[in-house]
Amino acid sequence: MECLQPDGTSLSLYAFSGQYNGRWRVQGWVPPLFEVDDFYTVSNKKEKQIKKIGGELARSPCHSEKWSRLRQKRRKLSQSLMQDIHRLYRLTNFHGLTAALDKAYNGENGIPTRTGECCAPKLFNYAARHNLIPLGIAEFYWGRENKSAKRKHGCFYSSCKEKCEPILGFMLCGLDHYATT
Repeated sequence: MECLQPDGTSLSLYAFSGQYNGRWRVQGWVPPLFEVDDFYTVSNKKEKQIKKIGGELARSPCHSEKWSRLRQKRRKLSQSLMQDIHRLYRLTNFHGLTAALDKAYNGENGIPTRTGECCAPKLFNYAARHNLIPLGIAEFYWGRENKSAKRKHGCFYSSCKEKCEPILGFMLCGLDHYATT
């Protein structure tokens, strides 16, 4: 993302989707939309429980009563974990308003997993928090082709409809003010 700083000079921002080599924070790249230590505090205990249940599921006869109970228990625990994680996200718009992901999300159904981990939300969030005016943004895929073959190495893509579009409306609020000044 190319931005204009308050002093009128240009600044380039960089982001990666999700983690980079297993790390949420990398020097020179914008941070995630949550505090990493809080993420691990919230997720570690429940993730261990989910994995334990997964092991029990693997040892249980398929479609047995025990298997069904364990599967339901794991589903509820996973949904609870996702809600806890979504509450950690803080999205700031260009009016200076900050909201949790579940408050900023304006989509149908529930919030998809990994919403808020894409590049555009990270970049706009950083720009809004640091009084930067976005001038342009380009997102491209770097890496091996994903399983669905929807992303190819080196190709440019627009923000995704399922995850980004429902939060970018909130995040871009106030940006029109900069176009008129």
